[in-house]
Amino acid sequence: MMNENYIRQLIERFLNAETTLEEEQTLYEYFSVGNASKRCIPDDLKPYCEAFQGFAAVKGIDKPVTKSTPAWVIALRTVTSMAAVFLIGLFLFVNEETPEAPHLITATTQTDYMPKLCEGNTPRDLYMCYLEQKRDQPKTYSLIKKMIYENEH
Repeated sequence: MMNENYIRQLIERFLNAETTLEEEQTLYEYFSVGNASKRCIPDDLKPYCEAFQGFAAVKGIDKPVTKSTPAWVIALRTVTSMAAVFLIGLFLFVNEETPEAPHLITATTQTDYMPKLCEGNTPRDLYMCYLEQKRDQPKTYSLIKKMIYENEH
């Protein structure tokens, strides 16, 4: 059990900033929550109880001891964070420089296969115009029509 006169001397030296770290630790332990509730602190020292408990909390003396995070967990977090940032950056970079989707029909082929307006008023002229247009169609178009017909029937 600590001498109350010694504690009073330490408090006086603490207020004058003359205590060592060990003496301050003694004061923090004397006024700690667990010790203060177990012993009767004289009435003239009770105002210091809250102050030293606050000092102990600020210095981290009164805090419970926690386990430190293993180094491999910290390294794993760092690597995964860096990989995530890299992938997001890569995604943004690739999306900015993506060329436009190629058109299926280029401008030259589009005009080649555009249906022409038939000139003529007789059914024979219209039929001849139709045959001419059909002859000018690409062979793949005929194959596509045939495949569609076969799938439907």
